[in-house]
Amino acid sequence: MYSNQDINEINARIRKNWLVLTPVLAALLAAYVYALAARVEWLAMVAGPLLFVAACYGILAYLWPNMRYRSFLLDMADGLSRDLRGTIVAIAETAEPQDGAMVLPVRVKLAPGKERDVPRASAASARLDMEADEDTQDERIVYLNASKRDAFPKPGAAVLLHCFGRHIKAVEAL
Repeated sequence: MYSNQDINEINARIRKNWLVLTPVLAALLAAYVYALAARVEWLAMVAGPLLFVAACYGILAYLWPNMRYRSFLLDMADGLSRDLRGTIVAIAETAEPQDGAMVLPVRVKLAPGKERDVPRASAASARLDMEADEDTQDERIVYLNASKRDAFPKPGAAVLLHCFGRHIKAVEAL
């Protein structure tokens, strides 16, 4: 689902944001420096706060989310992944932000008999887990990037999910 094209696209978006933000900040900084040098008090009082607001807004609204998403993509490419085999129960309709990406929560019912990746506290608790009812199935919530929804199987499909943390990295229909 993810490729180098995704990283290239986010890098291009970051470059574009810098190319727009830099001249605006340079013009406001030039006006502020001129106002201080020429002792034009009203211009300094206008240019200073505008410079601060433009820098904060440009960085926090445009650059920071894109840089955070790029960091997430780079971590996903290099990080450890795990496989989950199961059936898709439901896919949420509304996206929510997480780790710099807009994601859709996906409920997956794991296939029975698969070992859980939850650490056991003791041998006794492991034995009790093994003696538990085999009909109970483990259900997990993983996250699907909202922009990748079109290529994702529908609810009810048996899938093998390759996950990075709680995020779906790749999917294979079974």
